[in-house]
Amino acid sequence: MPLAQTDDDEAAFRELGIGPDASYDEIMDSFEELSERYNGDAARIGSLESAKEKVLDLRLRQRMAGAKAQYAGQLSVEDRKLPPKTPPWVIANDFRKKVIEVPTPRYALKVIGLMGGLALATWVAPSTSGTILLVNVVGGMGFVYNRGEPDVPRDDFGQIGEIRPMKPRPFILTAVVTLFCWIGGYLKAKQMIAAAAAATGAVPRGLEPVLRTTLISAFLMIPALFFKVQAVFDD
Repeated sequence: MPLAQTDDDEAAFRELGIGPDASYDEIMDSFEELSERYNGDAARIGSLESAKEKVLDLRLRQRMAGAKAQYAGQLSVEDRKLPPKTPPWVIANDFRKKVIEVPTPRYALKVIGLMGGLALATWVAPSTSGTILLVNVVGGMGFVYNRGEPDVPRDDFGQIGEIRPMKPRPFILTAVVTLFCWIGGYLKAKQMIAAAAAATGAVPRGLEPVLRTTLISAFLMIPALFFKVQAVFDD
């Protein structure tokens, strides 16, 4: 059972101008308002301080006695439950849904057709592998950076009608993703060439740059198709 209020407790409530069911916020608001009103009256300020301490002490004694002390339909600050914590796997899954998106057939054809087509071209003309790798890296960065963003508006003649400012953080993340893809493709090409050399004793000249261009392009197509870097920094 809640602790009974003494005459001193009731007098403290009257001093603060609040009822016995006042919430913690109401107690503090009333104390601050009266303190401002009687600023300069040391005796009255002291009386208000004493009343506040008595009321808060009553709340503490009620809580220690096991009473939930429900005031005007609200729990006191000490008894309010903290909001439940969201499990980390739920947060991770929500983040995944936010930044990963399955591409539409049209978008997938655009990315694979351009980057994959150029990578295949290196097998026909190995001497172009360096140029094609540069084009695919730059183009892949563009796909990754703009993934999930609305198309740039164009005028009736097909000219771009809007220049969007570059966002530093998404661009830096795009560069980091591209770097990892480049390193992964480069190391995988080295590994495959080494394995082929060990198995056959010889590797055709020009195979390594062609294989490197193909693998780096393939690695970079994955984030270009699925990863939305802009969404990582959305509020």
